[in-house]
Amino acid sequence: MKLAIAAETSKHPTRKADYKVWYLEMDSRGTVMGMGSVTREELVQDLFKSYQQTGKSNWRAFKKGHDKSTPIELYDFIAMNGQENTHFGNLPTLDQFQETLNQLKANMELRPIAC
Repeated sequence: MKLAIAAETSKHPTRKADYKVWYLEMDSRGTVMGMGSVTREELVQDLFKSYQQTGKSNWRAFKKGHDKSTPIELYDFIAMNGQENTHFGNLPTLDQFQETLNQLKANMELRPIAC
C-alpha cells in the first residue's frame, strides 16, 4: 500500500497544474518500507496497474482535518489540477509535512524535487 502524505506543486508559472505526490510505502502490517514521490501521471499509471492486478486501489491519503485515510480512486483525477483534486488539494504541502516531522523530532528532512 502507498500512503500519500504531501503534495508539491510546480513552481514554474506555466506548469502550475503539474504536481508531485510524496508517499510512504507500507507493507500489510503497516510498517513503513520506503518513501518516495511520483508525478500525477505516474500515480495514475500505478493505480491502473493495481486495478489490473488486484481489482482495487493500492493508494490511500489522509486529508487535512480527517482522522482516517481514504482510498485514492481513478475518478479523483477528473479534476483539472492538484488543488481541485479531491485528495491532493487536501494534502499538506511539503513544507507543512516537514513542520510535522520537525515537531515529532523525526530527524528527517524532505526537499522539493525539480519539476
